[in-house]
Amino acid sequence: MQEASQHNHVPSRLLKFYSSYRLFLSVLLLWLGHLDSSPIYFDGSNSGLFSITAAVYLAASLIILPLFQLLHWRPGETLLFAALLVDVVAINLMLFSSGGMAGYMGYLLMVTVAASGTFLKTRLALSIAAIASFIPVSIAMSEFLLSDGGQAEVVRSGVFGILLFATAVIFIYLTKRLTLVQKLAESESRAATRLQHINDLVFNKMLTGIIVFDSDFRIEQLNERASLLLGSSDNQKLLARHDSLEQVAELLPYYHDWKANPQRQLPTFLSKNSDIPLQISFSEIRSNRVVDTILFLEDARTLSQHAQQLKNSSLGALTSSIAHEIRNPLGAISHAAQLLQESELDQADQQLLDVVLRHSSRMDNLVRDILQLSRQEAPQISVTNIYDNCMLSKTQVEESNLFNHPQIEVEINRSAQSVNAPFDSGQLQQVLVNLISNALRHSEKKTGQPWVAIRFDYQTDMNLAMVKIYDRGDGVSEANKNKIFEPFFTTEKQGVGLGLYIARELCEINFATLSYVYKSSSEGYFKIVFSDPAKLLPRNAENEQNRSDH
Repeated sequence: MQEASQHNHVPSRLLKFYSSYRLFLSVLLLWLGHLDSSPIYFDGSNSGLFSITAAVYLAASLIILPLFQLLHWRPGETLLFAALLVDVVAINLMLFSSGGMAGYMGYLLMVTVAASGTFLKTRLALSIAAIASFIPVSIAMSEFLLSDGGQAEVVRSGVFGILLFATAVIFIYLTKRLTLVQKLAESESRAATRLQHINDLVFNKMLTGIIVFDSDFRIEQLNERASLLLGSSDNQKLLARHDSLEQVAELLPYYHDWKANPQRQLPTFLSKNSDIPLQISFSEIRSNRVVDTILFLEDARTLSQHAQQLKNSSLGALTSSIAHEIRNPLGAISHAAQLLQESELDQADQQLLDVVLRHSSRMDNLVRDILQLSRQEAPQISVTNIYDNCMLSKTQVEESNLFNHPQIEVEINRSAQSVNAPFDSGQLQQVLVNLISNALRHSEKKTGQPWVAIRFDYQTDMNLAMVKIYDRGDGVSEANKNKIFEPFFTTEKQGVGLGLYIARELCEINFATLSYVYKSSSEGYFKIVFSDPAKLLPRNAENEQNRSDH
């Protein structure tokens, strides 16, 4: 089985070369046989046999060559053996007709035997060598027995037969060795290719952007994530454009700061071609006196999201136990107060009872909001339609009966129906309901009429969608503009100060930003900036966009 596997693949180049050699040899021998002053010695009248054999040999060569071509140079063992047998018989006949072993025709048999050791299995190759040596030895022995003398010819034929067998054995051995070496090389090549493919796949599919550059700041390698984070979808174009790290000038100060103090935590980096905040770190690779530097780029929003999830997980365990400890006695207090409310009380006691009920309700709302914050699930981010979510949130607020017929104005300054962004749809509605309710409440507080305007905007060059929430309230004072997103901060007597905090947390874990744009003490608006779908969800964004358009 091992031997068969070594010869199941005939080298097509060698077979083409030998087939061309056979055709050239047959033409040459036929031409030499017809020359008046031929270098070939003919014994007696055997020149006619030589010419006939050469002509037949040429005809056979002309048949074999196109036949091998038709088989795409992959003939079977039987056909190869037959072709080489034709060579052996033809050359032996011409050897016999041209003076026997005294001439130079015998050396042509060595070429054929060498070819058999290359193309055939060991058994068939030795058969060709046996046939090639048997014919001249038999002729020499017959002449020796039928006539006196001729011992030299017998010895010469015997030695020549040994040389043929030695040639066959040598080429069989060399072919086996070369076959094993070739298979080993092919196996190692396949393994190296597979390993390189795996490395490239892992390298390019990492969530961390990687840039490798040398001591002269020449970029040697970068992955797809690095291109994406730096604002390009094609790392080859980025590599061509940024063949030197010096051309990404914003990164150089971070590199020098790291070299000065490798233990320092570098600040967040924001590329001019991308809206994604990046956390940067460096590491060195030393090999054979060559020093390369690896630049790691990580989406700071992802890190923040993970930190937030850990925080929420810890907070959830804490608040769950607190909720049971607070809600149970709080429920008892509220129930007792409601029973007392059914009794006849004087005005002073009724006022005290109202205080108990009001603050019990406030404490219950506080516990509910804290539990809501701690139970936030990981977002199921997908490309969602902003306009549809705004209209659903508007309907939820209208059906909540918190306001008497709120007049919600939706101002659209672009084709909002086609504006999509990556966000968990349920969490986006939760954010919008909070912001819409907040705007309605402040508008009603100042004007007596609940009012809100939802306006869409789009930054074309960055592919960023934005939603702006306006109200007619008093606005946020300059002293409070940096506090409104802090937990438990509120300017209202009935509020617990968690609404805006929860809204911002939901935006952050969905890779969006919620901010308050301060214009003056009496004017400002809340703004949500969504991430670019092509950058956050590069594989799914296009498909989602196409489905939404249809």
